[in-house]
Amino acid sequence: MIDFTKYNIKIDSAFSLSWSKNTAYARARKFDALSFRVKGDADYKHGEQAYHARSADIVFVPAHYDYTITANKNEEVYVIHFYIEGSSFDTMQVFSPTNPDVFYRLFVEISETWRTKPIGYAAKMLSLFYKIAEQIAVQTQKQSLLTTPPKLEEALSYLHEQFTSPETTVESTARHIKTSTVYLRKIFHLTLGTTPLKYLNGLRMNYAVGLLKTGYYTIEEIAELSGFNDPKYFSTLYKKTMGVPPSEKLRKALSSLTGSL
Repeated sequence: MIDFTKYNIKIDSAFSLSWSKNTAYARARKFDALSFRVKGDADYKHGEQAYHARSADIVFVPAHYDYTITANKNEEVYVIHFYIEGSSFDTMQVFSPTNPDVFYRLFVEISETWRTKPIGYAAKMLSLFYKIAEQIAVQTQKQSLLTTPPKLEEALSYLHEQFTSPETTVESTARHIKTSTVYLRKIFHLTLGTTPLKYLNGLRMNYAVGLLKTGYYTIEEIAELSGFNDPKYFSTLYKKTMGVPPSEKLRKALSSLTGSL
């Protein structure tokens, strides 16, 4: 499942839905959607892509994505409509949490907040959404660690502690856990479906996004503080990942700071 904590989110609405056993077509919409299935069992179809969601599953549907849904039972879901800044997701995702109760409580609360709209409700809804995002990230990580090779656990611990150092590389990680870079890449691919370098760059990029939001640092300083040796490489990677150059993000942050003075 997507780690939503890495993105800027704007909440549109949140509410509960229910419908009887049937088949229906859902047209493409301009917003993203995240739902928690309280009860039901459904099959989704988009072109050649097929997905299945059961009770207690969480489903992400990206913006501009149409699909046919076949409800095999009566359905009851909570759904959040929102916008992801700079995203270009084009596939659905289904996540089966290990602790669905925490998601049920959070989805109910965000839905009720939207319905009643108390003072400060927009900020509260955003806070609740990031709590949901945090739980998705935590439970996804815990699921992956159940079958994680010991060497991978060592590598992850090292990377999370040392990613801001420019000296941290795939090679230095392999040396630290006393294995080869070939084996390190193998266990990352088999267990996490990515490479050590992409994982390392992801940690650095997430940290850099936080620094950009402050408006306190230049692009060069952010690159260095995040562990990137080359500001040009950082800028290229940021634009490839986020869809806009870091200078645009920094400009918005500075504009926000100026407007608050």
